[in-house]
Amino acid sequence: MVSLLCALLTAVFILAGGACQNNNAERKLVATVNGDKIYLDEFQKELKIRKTRLGADTFDLSPEQLALLESEILEAMITEKIILHRAGQLNLSVTSTELEKKIIDIRSDYDTIFFDLLARQNISYDDWRDSLRKEMLIDKVVEADVNAAIRVSEDEAEDYFNDHPEFCKTPARVRASQIVLRDMDQARAAADRLHSGEDFARVAADVSIGPEAAAGGDLGFIERGTMPEPLDIQLFSLPVDKISPVVQTEYGYHIVKVTRIQQARARPFTECKEEIMAAIRAKKEDAAFNAWLDALRLKAVVKREAIAYRP
Repeated sequence: MVSLLCALLTAVFILAGGACQNNNAERKLVATVNGDKIYLDEFQKELKIRKTRLGADTFDLSPEQLALLESEILEAMITEKIILHRAGQLNLSVTSTELEKKIIDIRSDYDTIFFDLLARQNISYDDWRDSLRKEMLIDKVVEADVNAAIRVSEDEAEDYFNDHPEFCKTPARVRASQIVLRDMDQARAAADRLHSGEDFARVAADVSIGPEAAAGGDLGFIERGTMPEPLDIQLFSLPVDKISPVVQTEYGYHIVKVTRIQQARARPFTECKEEIMAAIRAKKEDAAFNAWLDALRLKAVVKREAIAYRP
């Protein structure tokens, strides 16, 4: 729930930095939240951005669909104001050092395309920076006001383990490599090379049309039911290092080899305890967040203006 809310709110964060702060008395209001104003031009800017992100087809929305989108945007903007008001009550803030460190981390992930991505979404760097600061502040509020009070005991985790034995079961899986070709003649030629003793990885790199060819055909670990049925049957019946016959699927003609088999097993509590505790914590945090946000909304003084959202 928290992550979904943050994703929705991130879209509206770009408004504050870009909106004109002059002549506020002449700007039309959409809503007031605990004394903080949401202006019509801010709302319209967000509506335009959301349409762009959703694609050109969005401009053909029915009146009912457009009204729903407008309502969603306004409620997200109101929720943002409510949470940031709580941040003020708690005297929380994001320092310039914290913000700059986060910016460096994000930009390092995108390298040289970072500013291209902003340009494609028609977002200025200053607006994005302001939106990031608000997102970080919301994270701080939720951590301090909600998550910090969450506790998960080992006894709870053990009870969950006993009540949900499937949680710690690891399904059977195999590690396999494949060669995939467009026609049977090519596949038979590849099979002949393999049966004459050539290395599977070398043949895969030479002739396979699959994306994994560069890695010698290595598919990694595969669970039952994830591959087309004819391949699935072969993969989970072959012994290690035995080469399959040619198998036809809608993707082509395949030759596979299993390099490792991991049997299904039930992990002991000690091995999956941390995963269980994390799952319980996430569930508790979601429930606590929903209750917390509902309480903030009940206390908030919100006034929605009865005006047309569109010019």
